[in-house]
Amino acid sequence: MKKIIIISILLISFSAVSLSAWEPNDLTKFPACMTPSDWILNLGVSFDTQWISDASRGNDYYSIPYVRLSFDRNLPIGERKLPFFLGGIVGYSSYGYSGNNPWAHHYIPFGVRFGYHFNFGVDKLDVYAVTTAGYRIHFFTGDSFFNNRTNLDAINDFRVGVNIGARWFVSKGFGFWAEAGYVGDLNLDIGFAFKF
Repeated sequence: MKKIIIISILLISFSAVSLSAWEPNDLTKFPACMTPSDWILNLGVSFDTQWISDASRGNDYYSIPYVRLSFDRNLPIGERKLPFFLGGIVGYSSYGYSGNNPWAHHYIPFGVRFGYHFNFGVDKLDVYAVTTAGYRIHFFTGDSFFNNRTNLDAINDFRVGVNIGARWFVSKGFGFWAEAGYVGDLNLDIGFAFKF
């Protein structure tokens, strides 16, 4: 317990020192770990309310969380070169039944992203907000009542939402990444970030 208190005090102190050097004008600049020409690749897994529902079905059922890839290109806009970015996203997830008459329901989401970097004066930290718009395709394999559907388009769906995220770079080109928000379902994404 004493270690947790000491670590908490150190983190609060570090944050206070970092924010004391921060100025509101910094919000119009790219974070120190970013340049206006950077590409950023995020690779990880996404857990959302759909996956939680699929994962709780019981014996002989399985669920694979979204494997997600997003890529962003920094895009300075306007005279002040405001720190926006533009990118895309693609993923894969499925759930199914592995008992008699096995079947699987697959999801493939894809879309575009547009976001803004917030500079809080912490050297290795990139905090951002991003909006995403895209589509989620569904398809089915194996023996199931799903195969009798005559109109799969009826369950394919358009998705739009907003996430907040953060990347912590441990080296010039590699770091960790997390996003949380709502894109059709409540979601939490975690993984690795690559910058080049």
